[in-house]
Amino acid sequence: MQEPALSPLRVTVLACVIALIVTVPSIRNGYVFDDVGVIEENEIVHHLDFGRLVTTPYWPPERGSAMWRPVALVAFALQWAVGDGSPAVFHLTNTLLYALVSGLVALLVAQLFTARLGLVAGALFAVHPVHVEVTANVVGQVELWAALGYLGGLLAAWHRMRARDPGRRRMLLGLVVLCLAAGLASKEHCVTFPGAVLVLWWLVWSRGDQTLARLLQREWPVLAASAILIIGYLAGRSHIAYGVVATGGAAAGLDLGSPLSRALVMLPVSLKWLELLFIPIRLSADYSLRHLVPNPVFGPVHATALIIWILFFYLVWRARNSIPALACGAALFLVTISVVSNIVVPIGVLLAERLLFLPSVGWALATGALVVAFGRRVSPGRARRILWLGATLVAIVLGVKSATRTLVWHDKQIFFTQLLRDAPESFRAHWVIGDMAFERGDSVLGERELRIALQLDPDHPYLLEELGLLYETTGRYEPAIPLLAHAVAVDSNRLSSALPLARALAHSGRATEALAVLDALSRLHGETKGIALVRGEVLLLQGDPEAALRVLGDLLQQDPGVWTVRGMVAEAAARAGRCEMALAQVDTALQLAPADAHEGLLVIRDWVANGNAPCK
Repeated sequence: MQEPALSPLRVTVLACVIALIVTVPSIRNGYVFDDVGVIEENEIVHHLDFGRLVTTPYWPPERGSAMWRPVALVAFALQWAVGDGSPAVFHLTNTLLYALVSGLVALLVAQLFTARLGLVAGALFAVHPVHVEVTANVVGQVELWAALGYLGGLLAAWHRMRARDPGRRRMLLGLVVLCLAAGLASKEHCVTFPGAVLVLWWLVWSRGDQTLARLLQREWPVLAASAILIIGYLAGRSHIAYGVVATGGAAAGLDLGSPLSRALVMLPVSLKWLELLFIPIRLSADYSLRHLVPNPVFGPVHATALIIWILFFYLVWRARNSIPALACGAALFLVTISVVSNIVVPIGVLLAERLLFLPSVGWALATGALVVAFGRRVSPGRARRILWLGATLVAIVLGVKSATRTLVWHDKQIFFTQLLRDAPESFRAHWVIGDMAFERGDSVLGERELRIALQLDPDHPYLLEELGLLYETTGRYEPAIPLLAHAVAVDSNRLSSALPLARALAHSGRATEALAVLDALSRLHGETKGIALVRGEVLLLQGDPEAALRVLGDLLQQDPGVWTVRGMVAEAAARAGRCEMALAQVDTALQLAPADAHEGLLVIRDWVANGNAPCK
């Protein structure tokens, strides 16, 4: 029986359809985990202010971040506007983007090699369960936009190598630039793009189509334009993200200054890469400490990993001529995994399934090449049909696992419950148990669990901040100070840690230190409303109501409708002896404030009315 004809267009459409089938269940998911901070509670993406969207760090500024992803923020803002904040619009976008990425994987492989290999690689990519973390939650969309730009740029670069018409070559160069710019502005991992272009050069050279000298002569503009874009992006990122490259430092267990030490830690982790890609059975909602223990001391596991990688390189090298697609896929995997490997530069995360998204393109190509090569060596007839039937069944099983795994991100409760099942001893599990205890009103258990989590990861800025805020908001200022100071030391951009640190210092009688913290924040962020409000509070605690009144008065002129500012102005005015101003501000604040806030305002009014204020 004659096999159906395959074309690059047909395999592209098939890969898109398979991806759609696998990811459609995610459309009913809500906002989970990082979705909450980046989208649901982030007022920046709730407005179509494009100037602000492209000049703001990816994470809300008060949380601190070195990430600059303007394309992602603009895309989020547009989706928020279209759906009026409905998560369904975001998840539908994820589904469509994933279909496009899967189609591009199939198309790229079909263009580089054969349509059959394109179909196998595209299908493997589309059904892989390791991608669920990207497709099932909203913030995974950054991976999808980045992959679209990356793969689109590679396709354009490949066609430019084959094109002869100067006008078409210029157009394709422009397309490379456009795609790479969009990819970089979605996620910084696209900095590996020039390495992927060199892999394409090797492929052309290995086929004898062009010499390396000829390739360099004709294609150097692609590398030059890529380098300029990457340098420009890194410069913009440094400027927008407050002049830093990797906020939060290295992940626990990694040495910031030693690539060799980091390589030792990552050797055992690299075995987990292979397990997740080739045997995606034990997936986890989290790979934090205790669930994944970093070990910088060379031992049996390190030796095993080293032997496996040496054997891998040897086999790929031996097969570079007989199965060039295997070598090409392996090279693309190594190029794209280089950034997230933590060896070149620490990224703050040891392992996450989403980090394997772009590298899995190379894996799909290499694995597909092995399947197709084996199929060619099997005699036509029943054996070959059994082979392809087996491959199809594997794809179906993977697709079913992906579709069911998608439901883990349906809502916060399901996600955290699954996290506790997947990684019950991880530091994040203890963190979640602590937060759940606080929600139930069990503050003793909550504090104990947060302390256990902090022992496992003592440098995590979010955790340090949460525990510090617990103490600061309950008036335990002395234990709050070292926690919040540590959070600021790890991530100096975190207003949400630094502002309560200033308040805790002031309440502990260390107002001078508190003002120094606020001055440092002002140099970094400018005198924001939040900083000015805390400055006024610190000046009041320092016993300088006139200075506090000047700061708060300026803030009141900018935002006269905020009752909390009026309340603080009233207190400052009362302490400065300006009783009529204090009473007027209290009366206005009472009209603006909710009923449960009236008690504090009435205290100020009674204090003045009873003659306790030094009225002038």
